[in-house]
Amino acid sequence: MAELQQLLHDPSTDAELRTLATEEIEQTSSKIPTLISVLQSTLIPTDPFAALPCLLEIRPGAGGSEAGIFVGDLLRMYQAYCKRQGLRAILVKMDSPAKGSEDEIQEAILEVDSPDAYATLKCEAGVHRVQRVPATEAQGRTHTSAASVLVLPSFPEHENEDFGTANLDDPTSDFYINTQDVRTDVMRARGAGGQHVNTTDSAIRLTHIPTNTVVSIQDGRSQHKNRQKAWRVLRSKLAQARRDAREDEKSQLRVSVVGIARMGRGDKIRTYNWGQQRVTDHRSGFTLNNLSDVLEGGQSLDDVMDSVRAWQKEREVEALVADEEAEAARKKPK
Repeated sequence: MAELQQLLHDPSTDAELRTLATEEIEQTSSKIPTLISVLQSTLIPTDPFAALPCLLEIRPGAGGSEAGIFVGDLLRMYQAYCKRQGLRAILVKMDSPAKGSEDEIQEAILEVDSPDAYATLKCEAGVHRVQRVPATEAQGRTHTSAASVLVLPSFPEHENEDFGTANLDDPTSDFYINTQDVRTDVMRARGAGGQHVNTTDSAIRLTHIPTNTVVSIQDGRSQHKNRQKAWRVLRSKLAQARRDAREDEKSQLRVSVVGIARMGRGDKIRTYNWGQQRVTDHRSGFTLNNLSDVLEGGQSLDDVMDSVRAWQKEREVEALVADEEAEAARKKPK
């Protein structure tokens, strides 16, 4: 490229050679983004959970009942996205309040039971913020509410499926749980629901005592199936927590040595503005004005997610450099 640029700036270069140099620069320049992406993918270690299915856990944050309604919007968005992408999505849990709007959701868990689902959707983890006028707002004022999305690795439901090394019997595996560390409570289902609510002891609550992680499932009428679902969710939560703990430890070292911080699950990542029909991702800085297509799980959502994946690659390369600098600083004689 430097030689070609030199030819262009050389007054003695004839017109034909100048034209050839210009064409060569254009062709080479168009390949640079692809080459950079390939190089980044080569440098970045593969996420150990990348090939696994995943669970999307969506909960309301600040904003009262409007936040619960936004949970439903996000749930339908991800269901539509999975359908368009050909991903198998199963609603594991959806809790609604006993009182309030029928559209309000307290917690929803969607399992995306397809290979590489975790790698595809991990960019969605964080706090999603909505700005709109609630249906109950008489004066037309815009309210801001939020919902949190957790993306958790799942493990194959059937033994003949192999999406990764999720050995449940290996104490060194992120998915391993000592059953003696888990307390099981059986209770009657509560809240809005069908005829089985408050009539059968089908609800299951698992508590992982060392971490005080609690999972409750009451969606099905079968206690056995609710127990299976609860264990799957508990394993996923603990696996992600263990991974996050390792990443946090690395991040603290990076901050102390080179000043690079890690964006956590509690950070605001995206804003959905109804009035402007705008979606802005605060990590990549990407903005588009096609909110309806995003909420329908359309190509616009793909565009937002692609921008985040590119941003994540850049941050991961920065983290690799930071790790090298931190290691060099550690070995440097004091």
